[in-house]
Amino acid sequence: MYKGRVFIREVVYICGDYIDADIYPVFQKQGKRRSKCKPTSEIQKKLNQKNAERALIRLAHNNFNQEDIALHLTYSGESPDPDRAKKDLANYINRLKRLRKLLGLSPLKYISCTEISGKGRAHHHVIISGGIDRDALEKKWGKGLANSKRLQFDENGIAGLTRYISKGKLFYRRWNRSRNLVKPEPVVRESTHAELASAVKAIENKTEYDFFENMWPGWELISTRLLDNVYNRNSYVQYEMRRRQ
Repeated sequence: MYKGRVFIREVVYICGDYIDADIYPVFQKQGKRRSKCKPTSEIQKKLNQKNAERALIRLAHNNFNQEDIALHLTYSGESPDPDRAKKDLANYINRLKRLRKLLGLSPLKYISCTEISGKGRAHHHVIISGGIDRDALEKKWGKGLANSKRLQFDENGIAGLTRYISKGKLFYRRWNRSRNLVKPEPVVRESTHAELASAVKAIENKTEYDFFENMWPGWELISTRLLDNVYNRNSYVQYEMRRRQ
């Protein structure tokens, strides 16, 4: 049986027009300061399952908007080996950097990855800052087909793309990013057991849209996730929101 005090904490990332947040208990063992409290290891393992995915989604929302571009780059003819494909993508990004400098645009921001399909063919997924004509972007590839489109900030747009990119086991290398991306910082506040219980009840009763949208006026709920820890009989809430257009 757990001995010590239990506190409730809310951690909120506000990334442009996107919110990613957690409400969860932290456990203070007897004789330990409150600032040292951490979630129990059992539930932390479950929470960590989506950490890479959620971190990339936050990073993308914090640095890109509807004026930016999603690119899908493929090869015509024989596909290169993974090392060559990686170099091809790096060379393409360098060409875009030079073009932006020539046009007097801000330095390029990007998130990219290379995928090797089950048939051994390479292709690339890239999110880049806008400002360059899409025909010019596609022409700069020069290795095969290039498909570009404006970023869409919905489940089938940037969120879906970043979730796909973050599945590192599918790729020859994990995703890469430019160094000038700004990492979002969390807002941390002490919550209450009553607030956590209210959030849990809303999700269980399927009234979570009213609950969270009343909590955040001007925002609409995207999704919620409720985790129950059978070891300590506590609940953990995750929720995502986007600014109402």
